[in-house]
Amino acid sequence: MRIRTKWHNKEREVSTDEKANTLAFISWRIAASLVLNLENENFQTDTQKQRLDIIQEVLAFLVSVTDRMVAEQMTQEERQALVTQMAIKLSKTFQENCEDLIARNTDYTKDFIDVMNQRLNAYAVCSWDGENPGFQYKRDFGNYVSRQMGEKDNKYITEHIIEIEVPEAMETLRKAKMEMVDGRSSAQLGA
Repeated sequence: MRIRTKWHNKEREVSTDEKANTLAFISWRIAASLVLNLENENFQTDTQKQRLDIIQEVLAFLVSVTDRMVAEQMTQEERQALVTQMAIKLSKTFQENCEDLIARNTDYTKDFIDVMNQRLNAYAVCSWDGENPGFQYKRDFGNYVSRQMGEKDNKYITEHIIEIEVPEAMETLRKAKMEMVDGRSSAQLGA
């Protein structure tokens, strides 16, 4: 997946808010692409709600791995601010998409945040292998996605997620983090 990972004005300070918003945007793109990949591999999705539920699972996974990826380079407060802002931005985007595709005048944000918190707690006990989620981490993610999918070929979804989708998603997220958070671009990073 191609994404833009450079700041326009490379001389200015980049706030934690801006980093979180950018990572949220990129995470949404990764999640939408993952759903499309599953459909292109003939895994069954039937409704817009089902697709959004899968996106929700992918976003929870991506927020969790983002938290792990920045753990060594940020203070606890910076890390918490980044992850919180990222989750808030994603919840707003999720709300807007649900209103457009399912129904208006319904609060989708509360359920989104509840699922996000449940998954972050579940993933917190999973191993982290240097720069990547450990096997249980990936398997749990695959199982969460599998529960949202149709019955057709359901037993193969977790394996597909582990072997194909997670490495692809991690590569894109890692590149975004390297440029947007680490400051490997020439933009100065601010708090």
